[in-house]
Amino acid sequence: MTTDTSTANINATCKSEICKAIRSALQSPVSVPSINKTSELFDPIENPLELFVNQFNEAGGKCVVFDMDAARLKSDNHYAFDMQKKIYEYLKMELEFGKCNTILNTSSHLVQPLQYFQIPFVDSIPAHNPVDAVIVYAEFLIARSASIVFSQRNGMMLYPSIKNLAKNIFVLSSSNCIIPDLHTFVDLTMESKQEENRPEQVDFQFDMTEIIRPTKVNEEEYTAADPKITLILIHEV
Repeated sequence: MTTDTSTANINATCKSEICKAIRSALQSPVSVPSINKTSELFDPIENPLELFVNQFNEAGGKCVVFDMDAARLKSDNHYAFDMQKKIYEYLKMELEFGKCNTILNTSSHLVQPLQYFQIPFVDSIPAHNPVDAVIVYAEFLIARSASIVFSQRNGMMLYPSIKNLAKNIFVLSSSNCIIPDLHTFVDLTMESKQEENRPEQVDFQFDMTEIIRPTKVNEEEYTAADPKITLILIHEV
């Protein structure tokens, strides 16, 4: 009995000391650091193109940059045509090298140049006959994560998902499409909705969008789920 009473007294004393310590801590002034809520989450990117290309290649993708003189593109039609020809001839070479016979084009505005430069394609997947490659245009490229943003806005992409279509994906885009991060993409999407007089949706019901990143695997291990991504990037200088 004496032992039980002694234990109870000790427990009561401990509880009392703990309560005193908590009260003392709550009553003591605490120095709270000043937080600048307007500061950016990340430092500015000095060279978005260089960062994106390096990270994209390191992640397992292949990025081929075509430098173009921006002024000549606007003033010299022959130069503009020659550069366009150079790009699509490279695409054609890659398709032939990869033995891509059945090619799915998912971007409607690429139909005319593909036809002109004699790159055969289909605009739908034949039943029970998977395609060898997919051609698609990317509207945004995210520098920090080396990710590609595909959107169905303005007919940029016909399928809700670019993955699981083929083990080879060929992406056409421009360095002007490179943005710092996903936060910027959301801001641009909201601005676009406002310009189009489309009501803002609290639950972010945007056009169908998919963001993917290259996967580093051995050549023979590429699949439709983990495709080989080749990005043909136009850089106006």
